[in-house]
Amino acid sequence: MRETYVKYALLTALVALVTHVRTTVRADSFARFYEKGVEAYLEERYAQCVEYLENAVEAFRIQKKRIQNCRLNCKHESDESIPLFPIDIEDLRFFEKTVRNTLCILRCQKRNMGGIVYHVDSEIGNIFDKRKPYEYLHLCYYKINDKQKAAGSAFTFLVANPEHSLMKRNFQHYSEMPEVDPSEIINYEAEDYVYMYVHGAQAYENKDWDGTVSNMEESLIAYLQAEDECRAQCEGPFDPGWYPDFVMSISNHFTFVLKCKRNCSKILGNVNGQVYDDLFASHYNYLQYAYFKKGNLMAACHAVASFLLLFPADESMLSNMKYYRSLPKTQDNYFTPREEVIRYADRDKYERQIIEFVQAEFVSIAAVVANSDQARDRKSHELTNNGYLRASWDDVASSKECQLLINIADTFASVNEGYTGINTTFLSPHTEHEKFAGVSLARIQFLVYIGILKAEYLNSLLDLTDRIREIVALQFNIAKTLYFSYTHLVCRSALPASPVNRDDWSHQIHADNCNLIRDGKCEKKEPAFYWRDYSAILYLNDDFQGGEFVFAEDANGINVQATINPKCGRMVAFSSGIENLHGVRPVSKGKRCALAIWFTFDPRQRESDRDIASYIINNHIRLDDFIEKNLNN
Repeated sequence: MRETYVKYALLTALVALVTHVRTTVRADSFARFYEKGVEAYLEERYAQCVEYLENAVEAFRIQKKRIQNCRLNCKHESDESIPLFPIDIEDLRFFEKTVRNTLCILRCQKRNMGGIVYHVDSEIGNIFDKRKPYEYLHLCYYKINDKQKAAGSAFTFLVANPEHSLMKRNFQHYSEMPEVDPSEIINYEAEDYVYMYVHGAQAYENKDWDGTVSNMEESLIAYLQAEDECRAQCEGPFDPGWYPDFVMSISNHFTFVLKCKRNCSKILGNVNGQVYDDLFASHYNYLQYAYFKKGNLMAACHAVASFLLLFPADESMLSNMKYYRSLPKTQDNYFTPREEVIRYADRDKYERQIIEFVQAEFVSIAAVVANSDQARDRKSHELTNNGYLRASWDDVASSKECQLLINIADTFASVNEGYTGINTTFLSPHTEHEKFAGVSLARIQFLVYIGILKAEYLNSLLDLTDRIREIVALQFNIAKTLYFSYTHLVCRSALPASPVNRDDWSHQIHADNCNLIRDGKCEKKEPAFYWRDYSAILYLNDDFQGGEFVFAEDANGINVQATINPKCGRMVAFSSGIENLHGVRPVSKGKRCALAIWFTFDPRQRESDRDIASYIINNHIRLDDFIEKNLNN
């Protein structure tokens, strides 16, 4: 019975993924193997499921490595090439190297990939990067009675998806089986540096200084190689969604790639589920002490200086440096950072300055452009005349549509849904004096799937949100593809014991795609949903008191720029950055309901539940027959 629950809980995601793979399969073997593996899973051919998905994982790994190697080797080859002309004129040396690099990559890819030049489709690649094959493999291994590999597959999936509650329960279940040796459960996707780092840390705990040094030095080499490969993987195709000039095209693609590369250290910081903010630097922390215990004072000082180059204000390492300086054999030239750290730190500093420059300059340019554009109608002009991308409309939804969504929320909304389990560091921005409850699109489509909600409800919601996206795209002259990122039906209502004269915020002042900090800056990094580009809120009712939506000039909401009074069919939309700080005044009486939608230009952050919902509607999927079929398994 437990297996049946696990299976149908995943099935909605499975059918959507199979559909996507069928429509995007190319000549690459890993996609074909993945499709066949998922089909075998659905048809309960578990041995074939294992065979196909194992082949898919290995084929993807090989393909990815080939692409990375071509890019890395060709960059080195072009860097070492003798220029055609002895003097660099008008940056022609850069373009010559770029052409050489391009020709080399073309030859390399044709030579290593069966005579074709192939790039991994971003959505299929994301399936493998998110370790989705292991979400099915663990059950297929279990069915063929290989419990050890079932546990390893569940663990591998959890490393990439640590908040997946169902897989947590599965992994715990496997770990307690007598056939499973917990010490032999491994992450099948771990890079070489992970094993070396773990062994080095264990050697450190055991006071094995030789083992610490050898493992950590090898881990450093493997880590830097893995980061180079991760950064090379970022250098794939890029669709800007418009037709930029030559220089603009180069700049846009470069910025896109650079942002991707800047994320590699975060990706590599996940060591078997334990996330490090400073994994690269931590190698030198282990090394400085191990070298000291081995009697190699100069190497210990080099490691201290290397760590401090990355984290100059670290008090513990500064204390270590002070101690080493006090030793009679220590020389001042010992405190020189290692060469690989100097290169790493210089690159990091330069890249960070470029990203900050781009963000600052393009925000100001966007404001100038917005200020010069004419609004499409009087209502939107009243909101955009301050130079910000924001607008409002009435009658976007009918009273019937509003009531339908309110009925769904009244019946199925869960407290704090959408603000729990996203990130362990994320704190709810909602007041403690109100009840906040929501329903995600994922849950609505699942309710339809199991027969609790009628399909027409889901269909109506999809039609309405498609209409909203079209309005947003037209209002803001968006030429690029605007993907849904998240759809959330929410209601907030005052608690009976809440104060009468409240001065708090129902939803505090914030920006939708960055972390607002005290100095007025807004950082585009987690826990913020930094990929969000536009936001829209459709209001469903006005039979409550308070709850006004406001745009504010400051984080405290002292200087309010515009106020929106909710009512059925009224919608407000805006660009999601710091230029549109907003919040919700306290709801003092009644229940305020709205449909919130966030959009993105990044296809990797698209709302996959929308594809599942469409599949359920188009194929009239119901769960009853599936459960009946599997109850006796």
